Amino acid sequence: MNAGEPAAIRAARRSDAGAIAELWNLLVAEHAALDPAFALRPDAGIALEGEVARALDDADTALWVAEREARVVAFCCARIARAAPPVAERSRLEITELAVEPTARRRGDGRALVEAAFAWARERGASRVEVRVAARNDAGQAFWRRLGFNAFVDVLDRRL
Repeated sequence: MNAGEPAAIRAARRSDAGAIAELWNLLVAEHAALDPAFALRPDAGIALEGEVARALDDADTALWVAEREARVVAFCCARIARAAPPVAERSRLEITELAVEPTARRRGDGRALVEAAFAWARERGASRVEVRVAARNDAGQAFWRRLGFNAFVDVLDRRL
């Protein structure tokens, strides 16, 4: 596949766990460079593969990958979050992870993965999508805003 062609978007499989964990590690490393609070423990690589397996086994969670030339270059993880009974909104989609290999960026793969998540959410009756983006992640902020996301809740922190 050349750069002008869309990536193949598909549901993730167990055999993708290693590739997804590598992309997840890259994503976390980029965030850790913004703030050390995002850093993983040194032994976290194997734990990430376990997280992928757990996500694949959870009916309320979905993972998709983008493939170029038979290689996973991006992934998206999303889950349906159920609201407490008194709340009018019954459920929403939370996109928990979205990572695109640096050499594959700006080709539409991230957008295509998010569209797959939107379709999955609609099938499950969700009418709203949330994503958390680090305040210092300018590229991430711009990406999500281009997709129509706006500020909803500020998460404040205080280091002790």
